[in-house]
Amino acid sequence: MKKLVFIFLFSVTALLFAEINQPAYTTGYRSYTIFGNTPILPLFVDYENAQWLPSVLPELGKGWVYIDNNGQLGGVVFPLLTRKLFMQVFVEYDPNEANYIKNSPRQIVAITRGTVFDTIGDDEYIAPLSNIFGFGFSGDAGLLTWGVNLKLYADQYSRETKAGGTTTTLSNATYRLELTPSISTRGSGWRADMGLNFLYQWISNETSTADYEYPYNYSGNAEFALYGRALYDLTKYTTLMGALSFGYAGASDNLGNDKVSLDNTYLALKFGVLIKPVERLTLGSNFLFYHCWSGTERKVTDGPLTTKTTSNGNELLFNFTQTVDFAVTEWFTLKAGIGKDIIADIGDTKTTFPSASATSERYNNRFDIGKFIGASFFYKEMTLTMLLNFDFLTRGPNFVSGANWVDPMAFVATLNYRW
Repeated sequence: MKKLVFIFLFSVTALLFAEINQPAYTTGYRSYTIFGNTPILPLFVDYENAQWLPSVLPELGKGWVYIDNNGQLGGVVFPLLTRKLFMQVFVEYDPNEANYIKNSPRQIVAITRGTVFDTIGDDEYIAPLSNIFGFGFSGDAGLLTWGVNLKLYADQYSRETKAGGTTTTLSNATYRLELTPSISTRGSGWRADMGLNFLYQWISNETSTADYEYPYNYSGNAEFALYGRALYDLTKYTTLMGALSFGYAGASDNLGNDKVSLDNTYLALKFGVLIKPVERLTLGSNFLFYHCWSGTERKVTDGPLTTKTTSNGNELLFNFTQTVDFAVTEWFTLKAGIGKDIIADIGDTKTTFPSASATSERYNNRFDIGKFIGASFFYKEMTLTMLLNFDFLTRGPNFVSGANWVDPMAFVATLNYRW
């Protein structure tokens, strides 16, 4: 019976992969939000950490094969040297780019120049970063475990047209390299993890069109992030967790007499608690505070006259999430959760003309609430997890209710095998 249930659920998940396109962090279940290149680490210590904290792999002591985030992320973790050294290889595909990548070259040019340049066939087109390949190593060094990942994001767009005897070519490529080292340590009733992220990204443009100039001159930029997490077993029933993340991203685009620069700084604080009042029940609560400060400056020179526009913004987010896991049997666990966001955007813009100036201010806030239900199924060393969109229960499939299709049907669909 268990095998039949598992095969059925595996088939359902395969169908879900074709319909789902939303990152796991929006559910609040693992709270794996990525702001820029700055992660907010989850309360859970499992293979998901390996993207930002590869140093956790030696402590887990397992090999993994996984398909995660609804088929957009997958990889293999290989134990080597009697499980003292680990190697992982992973790939990631996100057709929308923005779900996983912030401050990509295309997004930076969109901010500095006011347009995304994403119309295929336009000579100004910028390839998105939607394909990621990465690999890493980690090992056991006694009191510490260590790890390092290297990621390569790359995409390219090219076009060739012929008119008479003339051939015109266009090639646009975007690249991003990331290096992510981390260390982990633990003792009796506690553990701590810390990681760094360094990245550099750039655009390469080539064209055979004589005297053609792109409407941007962004060559590349570097970013940096620092993050850490600590967990402490207050009692055998209660675990406390705290995390801190900080990141910086800056870029500039100097296009002759039109120069733009931007700076983004990210800070996130997270506190959480896991409570196990009885053997089969786990309650999770976490509070997140996030602050992003962003600033842009643009100078446009026309002969002896210069117009300067400065914009400053502060985005504040407060989130509280409550989750419940109930192990009905050894092979089946029910999950549910609810989260509340309070988001505020405060900023001002000042434009200084040669003989005058003008200032405007903005303030926006909104309150969002999210909820989900789901389940995990276990068969030997294989695990299948799905977190469904709660609206699916009230709206249902179109052929039953006649309502518009609930998109996405599930926030998370994960299949992994460990040995």
